[in-house]
Amino acid sequence: MANVEKIEKKLLDLIDNENSFAIALTGEWGIGKTRFWKSFYEKNHIDLGVNKYSYVSLFGIDSIEALKFEIAISTHETTQKKDYLSGLKGIFKKSLDAIDLPNLEGSGVTLSLGKGLLNSAITSLIGDTLICIDDIERLSKNIDIKDVMGLVNHLSLEKNCKVVVILHEGKADKDFIEYKEKVFDEVLTLDNSLSIIKESIVNNELFPIYEIFYQTMDIKNIRFYQRVERTLKAILDNSDDDLSFTSKQQILEALLIIRMAHDMPSTFDNTIDFDFFVKSFSSPRVDELRSYDFDLAFKLDENRLDDEEKVEVARKFKVMDDVISQFYSYFELSGWSKIITDLLISLDAESDVIEELSRLDRLTETQLESDRKKQDLMAEYRNLNSDQSFNQRLFDNIKDRIDREAFPNLSFHYNILEKNGSPELANQFEELVKHYIEERVKKGPEEWLIGDYYLRTPVTPDIFYNFLLQKINDQKKGLALNTDASTLSEIFMRFCKHGNDSEDFFEAIQNISKENFSSVVWQPLDDGIDRIKYIRELLKHPAFKVKIAKFNNEDRLDTAIWHYQELVNAQKPPPFIHQPVIMQSKLNEVKRWTLELLQKRLVEKPNSKAAIEHLLELTNNLESI
Repeated sequence: MANVEKIEKKLLDLIDNENSFAIALTGEWGIGKTRFWKSFYEKNHIDLGVNKYSYVSLFGIDSIEALKFEIAISTHETTQKKDYLSGLKGIFKKSLDAIDLPNLEGSGVTLSLGKGLLNSAITSLIGDTLICIDDIERLSKNIDIKDVMGLVNHLSLEKNCKVVVILHEGKADKDFIEYKEKVFDEVLTLDNSLSIIKESIVNNELFPIYEIFYQTMDIKNIRFYQRVERTLKAILDNSDDDLSFTSKQQILEALLIIRMAHDMPSTFDNTIDFDFFVKSFSSPRVDELRSYDFDLAFKLDENRLDDEEKVEVARKFKVMDDVISQFYSYFELSGWSKIITDLLISLDAESDVIEELSRLDRLTETQLESDRKKQDLMAEYRNLNSDQSFNQRLFDNIKDRIDREAFPNLSFHYNILEKNGSPELANQFEELVKHYIEERVKKGPEEWLIGDYYLRTPVTPDIFYNFLLQKINDQKKGLALNTDASTLSEIFMRFCKHGNDSEDFFEAIQNISKENFSSVVWQPLDDGIDRIKYIRELLKHPAFKVKIAKFNNEDRLDTAIWHYQELVNAQKPPPFIHQPVIMQSKLNEVKRWTLELLQKRLVEKPNSKAAIEHLLELTNNLESI
């Protein structure tokens, strides 16, 4: 393996030699070839066996003459770590286009040059120089690589220069393969960037984690590790100051995997993207995929034969899991690793990550210790190695994680306790989860989206799923009974402006009283909405058009059924079981109320008569809404 130290020694030997040379410094994309070279020059520039040095990037250079000029003007003494006159030289370069006969003053000699003489004059200044030409893959379409290779050969053989060309051989023009044996004396390949990466790591105690990842996953791109380090700093800056080394290690290990999947998903497979990674490793999907039985999937029994898509999903997951498990066994996106994943999906800048993290609960040692214990418990469970204390330890761990666990996991943990013969612990856990559900659902409609709890309807019985549905429905009914005029006015204004007709409020609208409806009709309007348009829009609300099943006594069918259940449970005959059911909507009633309100407004505001009659003409007395 050609590591940094070996290449440095080789370069020093070559440069100290009196002979000129041309060398290609290659390596895979992002491994740090440019960084290595600049670091090498800064460390050794005083002791190099040359007096002059020039570094040039081909990016932005569009002619061979411009390349020669750039080499000449970038040349400086090797006693300098860098070219301290680069700023003045930049000003000079810009001035060349502004004058026809520029004066170049150097070494006490004034050179009056026309643009036609510029190339030959500058070329004559280049000699006995260590020259580095970088970014050859970014060569302009206006320059032929043959000309670049010819110049490298000329500088080496005719100008006694020592030339180093930095390139990613895999991306370079195919002509490079033809010319490298003719032009270059040696090709040095940098294929280990670990020591370069170490320079980017602020927390040296964590470097062994980077090193294990580097060696295990074979990811050498320096920019990748720089991004990991910046994100890690953002996380640690917004966590407890007393995090242990174990906790920092835990954060970094998860972050390396997440960043790898985010930045270079092709590490797994060219058909895998970050979105698939997130869905696959999020709990409880990860457990389903890990337990997938390929042999069972391909059984001839039609009831066992899975469709091709399902098999392909399981195959792709196995590819990812096999790669990740080399570094991180039983990886799972949960808790803080899930939060970091969500941030990487939605945010690009580390500053945004820091800002978002600062709004979240700080990452604490207690949380991370809890995560570690859970991972150990699940490993014990999967390895069929649970001892007598397992159920109690599991309960003690998960009871404090209810708000951080995926909901299907809560049912999974409950089932473990129950099946392991600990009904008391199972019942205690059930009570804690149901209390959490009740308190969360009480917070309001923003907590009533089933998708926030379950990504899909559970396939197997889930003790908490139906309870959650019932509590959400109870809250919706309560909203229908208790929605005040102010809230209803906001609901209708949102509908008129944005078409927002959430079914969560349908029952509240269907039960609206005449008094509250009057408040809704005459509420202050936002700019851009006139009363005629507003009245026409609010009467279009879908909730008014929904037909409601009622008995002759005006009981709604759902209410009647609820009373009927009460009576059945009490062993009493239902008094209205044979009552005929009628179907009604609220629309006719609110139209009648609207006409009454408009008539009343005619009395209060006589000068509104023309506008009211106009509204009624437009709508055929509200029949054509």
